[in-house]
Amino acid sequence: MTDNRIRIEDLAYTCYQVTDLDLMERFLVDFGMKRSARTGDTLYMRGTGPAHHIHVARLGATNRFIGGAFTVADRAELEKAAAIPGASPITQITDPGGGLRVTLTTPNGHTVWIEHGADTLPELPTRRIYPLNFYGSHLRPNRPVRQKKEITPILRIGHYVLRVKDAPSEVAWFRKHFNMVPSDYICGRHGTPGQDDTMAGTFLRLDRGTEFVDHHIILINQSHLEGCHHSSYEVLDLDAVTTGHHHLVNQGWNLDAGYGRHYLGSLIYDYWLDPFGNRVEHYTDTDLVNDEYKPVYFSGTVEETTQWGMSPPPSFFD
Repeated sequence: MTDNRIRIEDLAYTCYQVTDLDLMERFLVDFGMKRSARTGDTLYMRGTGPAHHIHVARLGATNRFIGGAFTVADRAELEKAAAIPGASPITQITDPGGGLRVTLTTPNGHTVWIEHGADTLPELPTRRIYPLNFYGSHLRPNRPVRQKKEITPILRIGHYVLRVKDAPSEVAWFRKHFNMVPSDYICGRHGTPGQDDTMAGTFLRLDRGTEFVDHHIILINQSHLEGCHHSSYEVLDLDAVTTGHHHLVNQGWNLDAGYGRHYLGSLIYDYWLDPFGNRVEHYTDTDLVNDEYKPVYFSGTVEETTQWGMSPPPSFFD
């Protein structure tokens, strides 16, 4: 059987409209990103990896989420995207980084860009990772930890979360058109395993068969709200999460929740609110899964979504 789904390579970036680019840049630098480019009305921020940018902020009269972008390997995948009903033609990207793009709209009205051929940048240096010395498994002999109190570098964007009013249609659309499969589910109040229409949240990962991939690249949440719940960025290790946490506290930015460890995906997380109310996450130590992984149908309490650490506030689950 031929698989005609678009083969996503990775998540590229999320894009927001904000009322003050200088303020956004100041926050994102403290959060661990660096400027890649800036035009009169748009700010492009990068991590240490080769991606030209992983966060885009456009100047506007209001603060809102604009959309998310995924990369594909070649033009043939773009042509598949352009054949989806309602898709734009393949267009040249005139923004910094360049490349080609197809613009799609999801059933709930969210913008998704499928892109190929953007410029890459030299990777930025980072410190070595600090393994942990556990009883019976000492991974750091003669290698002391010397973590400075400083900005923790962002490596890459890992996933983002959409809030939609009709989650089943959104999940079905992503699964139909892209190489994505569910990892885990958050059940509704009367959720029944195997019945997608009862799911409050569906974690979707890239479908690469036996190859291990991140637990999710996108999460679709049923909500009375719409937009992006959060964008999530990987850092080196546990010391990077905690160092970044204390740096942001010292700079006076707004902590949302953290640090702690999620139940689903097992990520060690630290959530912050940017100056415009957008939630962003530092994370490390996510689950890696393949096609042998069996989805969990989670129906626990709000408190049980966190294994340890600071639990998210009630507004987190709107």
